[in-house]
Amino acid sequence: MKHKEIYFDNNATTRPLPEVREEVLKVMDSEFGNPSSAHSTGERARRHMAQARKQLSELIGSDTSKITFTGSGTESNNMAFYSRTRDKTDGCQILTTTVEHSSIQKMCNFLELNGVKVNKLEVNPDGLIDLDKLRKAINDSTSLVSVQWVNNETGVIQPISEIGEICTEMGVPLHTDAAQAVGKIEMDIQELPIDFFSLTGHKFHSPQGVGALYCKDRLLLAPMLFGGFQEEGFRPGTENVPGIAGMGKAAEIRRNNLPELISRMKELRDRFEAMVLDFVPGSKVNGDTKNRVCNTSNIMFDGIDGRRLVKELDQNGVRCSQSSACTNFEMSPSYVLCAMGLTEEEAYSSIRFSFSVENTYEEIDSVVKIIRELTDKLQN
Repeated sequence: MKHKEIYFDNNATTRPLPEVREEVLKVMDSEFGNPSSAHSTGERARRHMAQARKQLSELIGSDTSKITFTGSGTESNNMAFYSRTRDKTDGCQILTTTVEHSSIQKMCNFLELNGVKVNKLEVNPDGLIDLDKLRKAINDSTSLVSVQWVNNETGVIQPISEIGEICTEMGVPLHTDAAQAVGKIEMDIQELPIDFFSLTGHKFHSPQGVGALYCKDRLLLAPMLFGGFQEEGFRPGTENVPGIAGMGKAAEIRRNNLPELISRMKELRDRFEAMVLDFVPGSKVNGDTKNRVCNTSNIMFDGIDGRRLVKELDQNGVRCSQSSACTNFEMSPSYVLCAMGLTEEEAYSSIRFSFSVENTYEEIDSVVKIIRELTDKLQN
């Protein structure tokens, strides 16, 4: 029997909205063009790029001149790190945390192999770093502090403003991976002490394969690719104009309704959690439940094999995950949850559910009923 799909894995990716799909198709079809072309078709493509840059800037609170379009949040993260370490190896330190996205973790592994020292700050059981320890860890060799604004597995929000103030006081640039923050938190990044800010569009209903990097001072930015003068030379290669236009449209839609959409996702999340915790004995929310983004719920089902539960849910049409999409196929428990003090068994018993504006209360009720039935079966 084929079940109707209920998608609760929106931190992995979201479905492009109908208006976004229409915009992408238009730019691929009747209004196609290469922005580097000198003729009128190229000018048309450049207008689409400029419009998208403006739409994205208005969502995050940025000047358009400070945004560089990239191919993903991962590329944006890597570009920020490369910019701060390209001419510094011996004695250079990167200061980050134990719960960063895998694109940060693996970039740090690469840099360590090339002589850069990486210092990873631990988090408490709520998933938050200690600001006093951050201050003490910064020294004269620190080239960059990188702290994820919103964790992709737990939704825990780090105090990014306070972190930025410490970095400014200590004279060190701050990078934040904001992939899970954009479109879920009201922000004005030009008013925040942030130097590098990475994002990707497919977390707020744009197409996949397009991201951006905000840089407060472009003198700090360095290209990783070499070729043409696209993106003022910071990101050479013909731009993904349809994807960029789609991201711009998604940003515009999100900005126009942001408080309402945040409230709706929070209501969905809170309804889901309240019902699960009530119906499933031993269930518990992982991470700080106060400093948390509106759409994310990471729940531990005590004594239940989370891998099997995810599989059973999938067979019932419910899509969710145990960790980020970038690490789902690794045969190990979530390093984020383990860094927060959970045992391997507890981490394996935990599942992430993440909601979007497209989800409904009826879906919540249906999935909770399925979870209740499955956990009863798996516990027996």
